[in-house]
Amino acid sequence: MQNNRRQYFLLALMLAFFNGGFAQLSVPFKERYKLTLKGDMTIIANSILNRIDKKNSPNDPYNDQSIDAITNDEMDMEYIDIDNDKNTFSSSSAALFDKNEAGKKVVFAGLYWAATYKYESGYKKGEDKFVAFDKTRETFDEVLIKLPTKKEYIPVKGEVIFDGLKDKKLRDVAPYAVFADITELISTLDNPFGFYTVANIKATQGTLLGGTAAGWTIIFVYEDESMSEKYIAINDGFGGASLNSIDIKFKNFETPSKGDVVIKMAASALEGDYQVDGDLVMFSSSTQPSFSNIKTFTRKYSNFFDSSITVEDEYFRYRIPDSKNTLGYDAFLSTLRNHNNSIISNNATEATVKFKTSGDLFYLFFCALSIEAKPEKVKEPQDNTKLVYVDNTFKGVDKDTNIEVARLELPTQNDKPKEVVSDSKPEIKQNTVAAINQTTETPKKQKSETKDNAKQTPKDTTTPKVQPKPAIEAVTDSKSKQVVVKAEQKQSKPVTEEPKSSSVATPSLEQKMNIPNTPKGYYIVVNVFNERVNAARFMMKLRQDGLEPDYFINPENNYLYVFLTYYKNKEEAEKAKETKYNNRYLEEMWILTINID
Repeated sequence: MQNNRRQYFLLALMLAFFNGGFAQLSVPFKERYKLTLKGDMTIIANSILNRIDKKNSPNDPYNDQSIDAITNDEMDMEYIDIDNDKNTFSSSSAALFDKNEAGKKVVFAGLYWAATYKYESGYKKGEDKFVAFDKTRETFDEVLIKLPTKKEYIPVKGEVIFDGLKDKKLRDVAPYAVFADITELISTLDNPFGFYTVANIKATQGTLLGGTAAGWTIIFVYEDESMSEKYIAINDGFGGASLNSIDIKFKNFETPSKGDVVIKMAASALEGDYQVDGDLVMFSSSTQPSFSNIKTFTRKYSNFFDSSITVEDEYFRYRIPDSKNTLGYDAFLSTLRNHNNSIISNNATEATVKFKTSGDLFYLFFCALSIEAKPEKVKEPQDNTKLVYVDNTFKGVDKDTNIEVARLELPTQNDKPKEVVSDSKPEIKQNTVAAINQTTETPKKQKSETKDNAKQTPKDTTTPKVQPKPAIEAVTDSKSKQVVVKAEQKQSKPVTEEPKSSSVATPSLEQKMNIPNTPKGYYIVVNVFNERVNAARFMMKLRQDGLEPDYFINPENNYLYVFLTYYKNKEEAEKAKETKYNNRYLEEMWILTINID
């Protein structure tokens, strides 16, 4: 089996070099997007082809990374299709979650999809001959995407970066790559975080010379004022890596003049086989011109493209299916190791990423960098006024027009700073007073009950005797010029203990909630999480069981509530709970009333 794999690989490699297809770029890489901002970038990705055999369907993850792992040219490949939708023939999902989601704003989102697509399906005839079973080849520049919290797909038409069938050097494999800017679609979402599903990506099924592979990647650029300045640039093109490398240059940035320089890279490629070594990623900069090999904890420097999808040195698990071995589709995002600024240093202005191989064929179509940038200097506004002293008063006069623009009182020696009078009572809105009284006053009955029970209940030394007062903030009403006192009301935490597992949060004991931007109704909730990645894992399992879970976030505690569905009618919700959602979910569930008084 190992010898056969090598024979297929060498045949494809010899064919490629004979045709000269990998000696040059098919489409030179160029800049798609560039921006410097406080924020960063991230990706999600998944494959849409998988092996099929007697024991497994394409929807079952393929995780073989052993020395005997079979590659995609030795097995029949079929579409992954997870959504149980008759209108799709291929579909897979991936979840976008991050820290401080409330502080992040997506400013750019780009969807890439790519595949080897010579014909609809093919098979191997003899030892080294691959022929078409179905010669159909349709257009591939339009796919479907389902956004977080949405139930319907949206068609997306993209720009074809490359079509290998039109290139005589690559027509036997016929790889393609497409790009679509989906920023406008994402901007319509109240919350861009959650599951994305991409469907109807076309690829060759069965077998093909060198193997068949397909998948998709979404790159997100987001703004976050709590983060440092980043230079972010996205380049795309198409090229088969060989001993003649693909070099992508990044310019017009400047790293900080001191301190550590943080650099992050993302890229996607086709046909990076797990078992075939030789593909390299190398990096150089204007401050460190010699090239350094790049590696991560999951990717060896000598076999960087290895049929996996990784984010920050971990296999990206929040996908459906979440195959560790994607059989030919590669995507990664990783913070590069730059100990003591060894690959890029302070005051750097250029960087080059080099892709090459001595053995493993792969087709690169996307590469992006995020580099720590020197903070932009804030220009102070120029003062175009001059002060004129008249009658104990300074008058501000525009230097160009001599028009008075300000009047400043000149303080005298008898003037003293105004004291803050403690007895002064600012005007307080009536409903605010009620809120303050409600949170600060203790009912007399409750006090008496506390005294009665004091003898029976031992003292809890861990509980403070004095309850903290609500935070009160004084703000100025711009219209009335009055000071308004605002009370910050905090919801009491549930008294139940949090489970030992940190993945599940303690659910709220309330049966009613007000959640902004959420349809009103009666929700069948099945779990609550304080960690998004664990919520994604739980939802992934539910989807594998044929359910269609969704979620909302409680702004009071930032917990994520996973629900199966919701009803406008309370009786229908109670019936669903009694019947265990028609026996589709046998674990615990409860009803939460959302946005209904």
